[in-house]
Amino acid sequence: MDGDVLALILLLLALSVALNLTLSLRLSKVVNSLSTAARAASMLPVGEPVPAFTGKPLAGGAPVAVGGDGQPAVLLFLSSACPKCRQKLPEIERLAPLARDAGLAIWLVSLEPAWRLRRFLQATSLAGSTLRVAAADYEMLNPVMSSPSYLFVSQAGTLDARGMIGDDDWRSFSGQMDEVRIASEASA
Repeated sequence: MDGDVLALILLLLALSVALNLTLSLRLSKVVNSLSTAARAASMLPVGEPVPAFTGKPLAGGAPVAVGGDGQPAVLLFLSSACPKCRQKLPEIERLAPLARDAGLAIWLVSLEPAWRLRRFLQATSLAGSTLRVAAADYEMLNPVMSSPSYLFVSQAGTLDARGMIGDDDWRSFSGQMDEVRIASEASA
């Protein structure tokens, strides 16, 4: 009889542990989805001012202040762990000098360690266009940590567009940069 009572108690204990684990996992999923929704809600709205921030150039030198200077900018968010990001590097490398010639500042914005970024960008000329920023600045600019993504910042410092590299707005930007290249080649 004592063995049966002990077995029943152990069974109830095992069931309560399983129930507790199941409820804890469900609660964790709910909390994660709420924090993702909160981060998405904190995204800068199109048309609103993009706060200025400071970053350390990957190529070295003094910190660079971005924003508030009247220069339109393209802010790019890539991750070294993202295969799609690696595939976008040749296109970005092609567009970067065209954007600069058109008067746009173009920055790859990251919070990854410098050694990892150098390895990620080693076959490109993009190190000079890469800024490492504080986590708070990165979260302000890209709260959902999306990549490969971009922000287009107007001359007035407001957000013109945001999205994933390769979407309609990005293709329009790429087409405009190609037109700049064609026009400069025609005038040469």
